[in-house]
Amino acid sequence: MKMKLYKIILATAITLLILNPLKAQEAWSLRDCIKYAIDHNITVKRQELSAEIAEKNYFQSKMELLPNINASGNHYYNSGKAINYDTYTYENQDFQGGSLSLTSEMEIFKGLTKYNNIKSNHFTFLAQLQNTEKAKNDITLNITTAYLQILLNKELVDNADEQLQVTLEQIDKTKKLVEIGNAAKGDLLQIEAQAAAEKAELTNKRNNLEIAYLDLTQLLNLESVDGFKIEFPKIPDITQETDKNSAADIYNNALEILPEIKSAEYQVKSSEKDLNASYGGLSPSIYIGYQYQSRYNEIAQNINDPTNNYPYIDQINDNASQAIYMAIRIPIFNRWRTKTSIDQAKINLADSKLNLDLQKQNIYKNIQQAQAQASAAQDRYKANLESAQSMEEAFRYTEQKYEVGMVDIIEYKTAKNEYNLAKSNVSQAKYEYIFRKKILEFYKGEQIEL
Repeated sequence: MKMKLYKIILATAITLLILNPLKAQEAWSLRDCIKYAIDHNITVKRQELSAEIAEKNYFQSKMELLPNINASGNHYYNSGKAINYDTYTYENQDFQGGSLSLTSEMEIFKGLTKYNNIKSNHFTFLAQLQNTEKAKNDITLNITTAYLQILLNKELVDNADEQLQVTLEQIDKTKKLVEIGNAAKGDLLQIEAQAAAEKAELTNKRNNLEIAYLDLTQLLNLESVDGFKIEFPKIPDITQETDKNSAADIYNNALEILPEIKSAEYQVKSSEKDLNASYGGLSPSIYIGYQYQSRYNEIAQNINDPTNNYPYIDQINDNASQAIYMAIRIPIFNRWRTKTSIDQAKINLADSKLNLDLQKQNIYKNIQQAQAQASAAQDRYKANLESAQSMEEAFRYTEQKYEVGMVDIIEYKTAKNEYNLAKSNVSQAKYEYIFRKKILEFYKGEQIEL
């Protein structure tokens, strides 16, 4: 039975070892990357810790409403002349003694300072939670940018490789033309030079792709780029896409959902409560308290039984005293501290309101820019796509004419380079539009996906 169980465990372990590398080789979708980055990003984790600190501060401000309780005690050894508090006479001998005390005090009223501090810390905690969400949104946009950069660079690599293959095929055709005397040796050298340049450009684009992969893996905090691959989703036709939402509509929606706006709003509310708490420093303070104290020493005598020893516990019980009190403390002059605190709270409130306005302005500007850039990128994509189609036709025609000797190698290279550039422009415009569109979707509260 034990041997059978051992075989099952061994087989399971081997299976996991086999499957784990295979899983590591699976392509990552954009959603996978975003989720992994949020779960492992250091900035996000630090914001979460800051939120925990804010929560502890909020909790502590509520605990400040409770009374405090403090106990103290001391034990001493006296040598020489000292007062015996039991007889209120001087004793000139060595003896030991001590005292115990317990005090508790509770603030009943101080201009609602503690209440306002609780509210302020609560809003600060809520603001910090929104800052954590803001950090997650930032990493989402950064991951999306890096992911799209890989898609763009991969498309540029494919385009460059495709054009190189065309050139290599043309080299073979030109060699045959040279052999039968229908093309000059110089034409072959020219097109071989074209192939060399395109190989160099392909290498450059492959390097850019590797760097794009490195950028994404660093955002993901992966130890190595080895074995890391992403999914290459099919990109839909963007020529017919339209956005019927105005910048104002998107902006109004963003104000309701973006964490930086909510955080700034909570900070304004927190500053308002801080100001109210500062005003509380002008108010008198009312306290109630309780005090217990007792004492003992080894030379004390029980007046009811002076011939026997007086145990410490009996002394503590007999000498105990208790008091319940109420106190009022009126602030008269505290070196201008309260006035300065109020002025600082007013400044902080004004600054938090300006910060809220600034956040709103930045968001509106970002939405306007994203809309304008998306529209421009879509127009540029349509124009470049039409240009690329025309350039392709022109290049194919020039290629046919070159093969029958109707145009020279210079005209052939020019037509090919123009076609290559047009295809590159199409790819650039396409992914520029996709990125700007994703930003607008983000401001609408939609999940970023491809």
